[in-house]
Amino acid sequence: MEEMSSPRDAMDVLEAWVAEYAGRARPAIRIDAGGEAGGAQLRLKYSPAAGTISILHMVAVSREGRAVILVKRFEGPTAETSVAAGLWASSQLGRRPAG
Repeated sequence: MEEMSSPRDAMDVLEAWVAEYAGRARPAIRIDAGGEAGGAQLRLKYSPAAGTISILHMVAVSREGRAVILVKRFEGPTAETSVAAGLWASSQLGRRPAG
């Protein structure tokens, strides 16, 4: 296994995995990755049909003193689904009230 000279962000690791997957599998539906610096949020996204999106959203948080990763799937019209996923993640990270 190759050693890294500097630590890699979780987002870099996810993007590398998606790129390798796409290169090997050549899927009919393209998978995309997204997230934020520091790796608190990671998303796998694809578009199953025009105007729709499917998102597997992962959020790293601390609960009762333990690190956990929360995972939730969102699917539907692109704009509404993207907003719903973002609001869910923000509420899990304490940036917005759940509601």
